[in-house]
Amino acid sequence: MNAAEGPRFTGFINGTHRWGLPGGLCPVCGSSPGGLGEAYPSVDLSGWAHREELAEARQVPLEEYERLRELVRLQVPFEAPLLPGAEFGPLIGKASGKWSALDLYDPWTLVMRSETVDRLRDAGIALRVSKMDLRFRGKTEVDLREVEIHCRGRVHDNCFPGGRERACERCGRQGGSYPDAPILDGQTLTGDLDLFRLRDYTTIIIATERFVDAVNRLEFEGVVFKEIPVL
Repeated sequence: MNAAEGPRFTGFINGTHRWGLPGGLCPVCGSSPGGLGEAYPSVDLSGWAHREELAEARQVPLEEYERLRELVRLQVPFEAPLLPGAEFGPLIGKASGKWSALDLYDPWTLVMRSETVDRLRDAGIALRVSKMDLRFRGKTEVDLREVEIHCRGRVHDNCFPGGRERACERCGRQGGSYPDAPILDGQTLTGDLDLFRLRDYTTIIIATERFVDAVNRLEFEGVVFKEIPVL
C-alpha cells in the first residue's frame, strides 16, 4: 500500500503518540532493533504506574529497553513484537491540508475519515481504529481515525539471493534493505487480518485482496496498491 501521488490530497500531521518505548542500544552490534511504524493507539497507559518512563523519546541501554518492554507487555491485550520505538495511545498533534477517504500521511501510518471506516465495516472489513487528538490549521476540521495495524507475516527468504543477514546474537536485529521484488512467505501469514504490517519490515503495510476489492468497489481515492506474490 502506497500514498497516491499528485497534489490532489495534501493531508499532513505533525504529531506523535502519547507514549513510546525508548530505543535500546545493543552492546554487541551497536544498533537499536527499532520498529518504526509499530503503533497501538488503542492501548491506554494513562493509569499505568510506569507511564512517565514512556513519555519522552530517548535512547537507553538495551537492558533498560527490555525492562520497560516486559512491563508494558502486561498492558497490551494482544500479541505484539513491541520493538524499540513502539508507540501507544492516541496520536496528538497538528493537522492541515486536504484529506482523502483514506490517507498515508507518512508511509507507515494509515488514517481514514470516520465515514470511510463506517463504509468499509458495512462492506465486511474489520478495522480497529482510534480517535486522534488533532488541532487543525484553518477553518476546516476533518473527523479522522488512525487505523491500528498489527504485525503479521514476513518477506520470503528467497528474496535474498545471498541469504539474509545473520541476526545479532544479543538483540536479534537483522539488517538488510527491503527487497526490490518482495515475495511474502505464505507459511508466516495467519489470514486473520485484512490489513497488517510485516514483522521484519514494520513500515510496510499489506492489504488483502478482500480489502483492495472493497476500496475499489467503493471508489475511494488516496492510496494505490501494488500486488505482492505469496510463496
